[in-house]
Amino acid sequence: MATPSNLVSLRITEDEIALLDARVGLDGARNRSDVIRAAIQQYLKGQPMLTGMDSVRIPIGHGDKMLLGQLYELQGTTPETAAQEGLSLYIEQAIKSRSEMTQQLDELLAEAKSSTIRREEYHE
Repeated sequence: MATPSNLVSLRITEDEIALLDARVGLDGARNRSDVIRAAIQQYLKGQPMLTGMDSVRIPIGHGDKMLLGQLYELQGTTPETAAQEGLSLYIEQAIKSRSEMTQQLDELLAEAKSSTIRREEYHE
């Protein structure tokens, strides 16, 4: 039995209608309403659970989509979990890289200063 629904009026541009129409027939969407409902569900599902959090939308290609599907079947890892873990690893590596670079620059600066600053033994 179908869930009752309400009619909602919406004003959108001709370009947006064209984009909607281009999605009809894809992913099981039979008409504009199906496309709009799917977009609303995707929007609501992608909202952060806590205030102050943000969400990121990442387009993925067919190959990555297949691999993520296999990962889910093998390990139960969702695409969202994989993306979150990947982002965490990226941030960790970026911080480590920046820290190493800062340390190298500090060492080079100290070396340059020691070679250009007058030493006590040369002062009269």
